Amino acid sequence: MTTPVTGPWTMYDRAQRLDDFVALLKEEGRHAVLGLDCGTGAEGLAFVRAGLHFTGVDASEENIHAARAHGLSASVATAAALPFADAAFPAVWAPDALAGLDAEASDGALRELRRVAEPGAPIAVVLPQGGPDAGAGPGFTVLRA
Repeated sequence: MTTPVTGPWTMYDRAQRLDDFVALLKEEGRHAVLGLDCGTGAEGLAFVRAGLHFTGVDASEENIHAARAHGLSASVATAAALPFADAAFPAVWAPDALAGLDAEASDGALRELRRVAEPGAPIAVVLPQGGPDAGAGPGFTVLRA
C-alpha cells in the first residue's frame, strides 16, 4: 500500500498531491470521491479521467454551473452542512476545506467530512496551524474517517 504523502503544502505540488491521492484510491479499490470546494471542476475532471466517479460541492453557484457544464455531478454546499447521507462516499478530496477557519469551525468541518465518508475512507486536507491568522499549516495530509 502506498503511504499517503504528508508535508508542507504549496500550490506547486497540488497536482502531484492529486495524482498521489488518485493512486491511493485506485490502490484501495475506491471508485468514487466527494470533492469539497470543487470550483469550476478542473480537479473533478482529473478524477473522472482516472476512472473515478466525482461528486463536487462548492459554495459558489457560478462554480457549480461551470462544473456541471463540464458534465460533473455538483451542488451548492459547504463543509458546514453537506447534503449527503452518512457514509455516502468512499473518499473525500478537501484540501481547501479548512483554509481560513477558526479552530471551532475546523473541528465542525472535519466532523462533517467524517460523517459523509465511509468508515476508514481517506480524507485529503491541509491542516491549519492554530487559526486563520497563523499562516500556512503543517501541510497536506490524508486522514481516515
